[in-house]
Amino acid sequence: EGAGFEVINLGFDVDPEKFVEAVKEYQPDIVGMSAMLTTTMIAMGYTINALKEAGLRDTVKVIIGGSPVDAEIVDRIGADGYAYNSPTAVELAKRLVGAA
Repeated sequence: EGAGFEVINLGFDVDPEKFVEAVKEYQPDIVGMSAMLTTTMIAMGYTINALKEAGLRDTVKVIIGGSPVDAEIVDRIGADGYAYNSPTAVELAKRLVGAA
């Protein structure tokens, strides 16, 4: 929000279906997810698959973050990028929406 983005916070431990519903309702440019444990990174992949199955994946960019996240997991789950902290997440988001 501090960088000028409108943020819809879905909370934590969010089911993939809730992401799908939110994308339908808010029509965002970007979906962001964060993992605090390596085991939760798998759930981010489920969410991306749910967006694909709903026909929404091509309408949003997906960025991920959190301490266990790296470029390898981005490729593995099909995200558009990752950031290791808030300032780099803002830079990434701006690049993805063409604002940088």
